Amino acid sequence: MESSLDDNTFTNLPAKTVPNLINTQNIILPKKFTKIECLRPIIQLGIEDTLVKFGEKIRGRWLIKGLIGSGGYGEIYYASDLKMNGESVAVKVEPVIRKGKIMLRLQGKPHAPLMWASGTERGLNYIVMQLLSRNVADLRKRCPVQRLSKATSGRIMQQAIAGLRDIHKVGYIHRDVKPANMCFGLTEKSSRRLIIVDYGLARRFRQMDGKPIERRKRAGFRGTLRYVSMRVHDRKEQGPSDDLIALFFTLIEILRGELPWRDEKNDEKMKSAKMELMKDDFVKISKTFGFSVCEYGRAVMTLAVDDEPNYTFLISTMKKLAGNRHLNDPYDWENDYLEVLKEYK
Repeated sequence: MESSLDDNTFTNLPAKTVPNLINTQNIILPKKFTKIECLRPIIQLGIEDTLVKFGEKIRGRWLIKGLIGSGGYGEIYYASDLKMNGESVAVKVEPVIRKGKIMLRLQGKPHAPLMWASGTERGLNYIVMQLLSRNVADLRKRCPVQRLSKATSGRIMQQAIAGLRDIHKVGYIHRDVKPANMCFGLTEKSSRRLIIVDYGLARRFRQMDGKPIERRKRAGFRGTLRYVSMRVHDRKEQGPSDDLIALFFTLIEILRGELPWRDEKNDEKMKSAKMELMKDDFVKISKTFGFSVCEYGRAVMTLAVDDEPNYTFLISTMKKLAGNRHLNDPYDWENDYLEVLKEYK
């Protein structure tokens, strides 16, 4: 029987585990989390010029030990909670104020990161949250052919659609959907649960009372150029469908190994390439990956900005792509990518 995608799909997670740390040159690996080596985050030591120095404490409680990642959003650190027997956590630090309300609204939802605390210290904003795996972009790149199987891709998509549905239900759109913003849990029972991360570009599209927020005549560019919808290229207001279109381009990338416009830098040319995909390439996609991929693509591409997506239908198309695999069955990286290597041949 296919696993259902509701708030109870991933429950009864094991108690939090305090990992022993293995130092490998400049990397710390959480030893007692999942046994799946490639899921464990790479944590760098000896990095200079960070917002918070290694060895410093935030609020006297969270000891910063290493750097997980950095970018325009700020920096994410590996840290220990000194009040919880050294429990491993992630701490996101930003020099500017970002909206944290959405993460609070999503607490308890299966595809949102658990958040332990947030606040401001020394002019920096911080969020303490659960430690997660490497992202889907990294997991794809670890495969020898740089792609993921239909079964794995279909299940990633099912969970991502459900996660976006939860975000949209609380009145927000994510606006930066891409493989790099999807991770998995790190405990044995959560290592097959997709988590959507990085809500720094999220924006309200609906008021608390359910009324839509008035659209702007022209919106600034928000998102990652490679994945955004045509509306974003035109600097128009985004809606839930734009998140789902970005998710479609994510699907094409993880299935093909790259997007047709990967090396394109020009905004208009990239938009044209995306429009071309909607026309001629749908037939090619159907022949290569199956009609279910086209079903999803056509469904989201035809949505207007204010349309309510049919999430149930979208998930059903991705169940077809996944075949007889359930959400809690092993993923490609658990079997050395053997399934995708067979598909590639």
